[in-house]
Amino acid sequence: MPLHLQHAPSTTLGDIPSPITLRLAAEMPLAAALCALLDHHASGAIVMCEERCVGIITERSAARACLEADPASLMLGEACDANPPVGHASTDLREAYRLLVRHGTRHILLHDQAGEASSLISESALLSALGMEHFAHLETVGSVMSPRAHTLPATATVRQAIRQMRQHNIGCVVVESGGDPVGVFTFHDLTGLLARSVRIQDIPLASVMTRNPLSVPTSASVWSAAQAMQQAGIRHLLVTRDKRLVGVLSEHDIVTSLEGRYVTFLREIIAEQEQELIEQRVRFAQREGEERLRRIIEASPDVIVVKDSAGNWMVTNGAGLTLFGLTGQDYVGQDELTLSRIAAPALASNLLHCAATNERAWGAPEGYRYIERLPRADGSFSYLDFIKKPVFNQDGSRQMLVVVGRDITDRILAEEAVQALNTSLEERVARRTDELSATLAELESFSYSVSHDLRTPLRAIEGFSSLVMDEHADELSSEALGHLGRVREAAQRMASLIDDLLDLSRHIRKPLLRRNTDLSATALSIAQDMQHADPERQVHIDIDSDMHAECDPVLMRTVLENLIGNAWKFTRPTSDATIHFGSRMDKDETEYFVTDNGVGFNLADAHKLFAPFQRFHTAAEFEGSGIGLATVHRIVRRHGGHIRARSAPGEGTTFFFTLGK
Repeated sequence: MPLHLQHAPSTTLGDIPSPITLRLAAEMPLAAALCALLDHHASGAIVMCEERCVGIITERSAARACLEADPASLMLGEACDANPPVGHASTDLREAYRLLVRHGTRHILLHDQAGEASSLISESALLSALGMEHFAHLETVGSVMSPRAHTLPATATVRQAIRQMRQHNIGCVVVESGGDPVGVFTFHDLTGLLARSVRIQDIPLASVMTRNPLSVPTSASVWSAAQAMQQAGIRHLLVTRDKRLVGVLSEHDIVTSLEGRYVTFLREIIAEQEQELIEQRVRFAQREGEERLRRIIEASPDVIVVKDSAGNWMVTNGAGLTLFGLTGQDYVGQDELTLSRIAAPALASNLLHCAATNERAWGAPEGYRYIERLPRADGSFSYLDFIKKPVFNQDGSRQMLVVVGRDITDRILAEEAVQALNTSLEERVARRTDELSATLAELESFSYSVSHDLRTPLRAIEGFSSLVMDEHADELSSEALGHLGRVREAAQRMASLIDDLLDLSRHIRKPLLRRNTDLSATALSIAQDMQHADPERQVHIDIDSDMHAECDPVLMRTVLENLIGNAWKFTRPTSDATIHFGSRMDKDETEYFVTDNGVGFNLADAHKLFAPFQRFHTAAEFEGSGIGLATVHRIVRRHGGHIRARSAPGEGTTFFFTLGK
């Protein structure tokens, strides 16, 4: 590819326009591949095998292969360069330049983001991208040429020329006749021979060389020499001094000469190009950012106003224009007082309200926030949550004031409605609570009165039935005596129930007086009373030590009397009766328990366990009124705790309870 001098301010390989790169199959004959290169005026191609890149073919790699094998029998895959230097779109041009120099090659294989081969970049394209015209004219041809021209006589063969070109890593040999140059033989000439499948071993150079080669004097500038190459479409020039051949200048000489002579200058040029690109990108990003910000501000439903240090408006959006009655007005550079004269009359006061808090906002570096009730154009009012954020310069002077206002009317109205509803509910709840308290007090009083009043007739029934049995037993039949006995027992049971009801009522009515209570000592006292009352029973009672709680000691004794009493009662059929009162931590509160190995009960009936008069056993099996657990439940609830049971028939029962915090 001939050198092009048009400068492009490129900084990476991705900035170089991608040439149309030939892709040839590895199984293609080498001669056919070289024909394709000639037809497309290409200096190289990518070699593919099963849609995968396996190397590149260039004039140089083709010549190298022809020295080692018969060109007519070579396939492209055998002749290609399998390890070319590889670059990416992000590769810096300076690094690409170093790759060419380091590998001593004329092409770089460009990979895309997926790691696939995409194109070939020639040294000519790279040199054009670097901006060679900035420095090529600064040196003469004599300072950058290959100082030794490798020559062969016209009678030499092509094979001899190829060997010399490969041995000295040069792109051409000069053909002489009678001591004068009559032509040059280049890799491009060799490519034409190979493309025609010509056997090259004994072909004389004179028959295939490029005749009448162009020449330039050593004093010519590199710039003018490069222009001559471009115009003639060639890559080599003969260099003369006083019409005598002294060397050869190639495109590659121009590229490699940059390594030592122009690196600093080249870096300066590229740095300038990079800076120019950066500045262009920054300007574009700023314009794009400003436009994006403008669209965001305009699309925002919130009121947004930006003022300068003097309070003059710089920017606002549609919501701001509507709120302050400035739709269609020129507001830029004017303060609120001035704007209030041109605003819609009904909304002019909004501007004055806004101005009133400016100075307060400047004194609040973290931002000044407040809620304001402002009129609308239709005569209604809206509530806005404003925040004013001051922005200062580095020297502490004022720069701008940013105002953002959000319409929270719906929220305020909803809060007012909720507050009104809460107030109404609180009043209704308080009224209902008073009514329920009064009703409960009446019921408790009625229950106590009824229970108390029933005791007198019950005592009369029991007393008279006992008197009849004692004084008139000989006058009554055994059946009548049996009936009287049952009446007396029923009266006694009724009296016991009434006593329990009175106890339950007293426990409900008694004020709750919390104090530190030794539950272990209370339980021990209850256990001793039971053993004294029933000394014939052998029951193992285990009480954890040092259990204390903040509770009402009188009510808590009632709880333990009922729970331990039930355990004592329902372990009666058990030969090795055991009762345990202890405590444990459940989550973050203390849970107490009374467990036994008595008869137990079916948990399917547990929902009735704490209701008054509920019994799971008959009076003949176990005595009791069914009031005890109801009393326990109410006392525990009054302490803010809860109670539950775990049991199974024949496996004992455990009651767990807490006493609140």
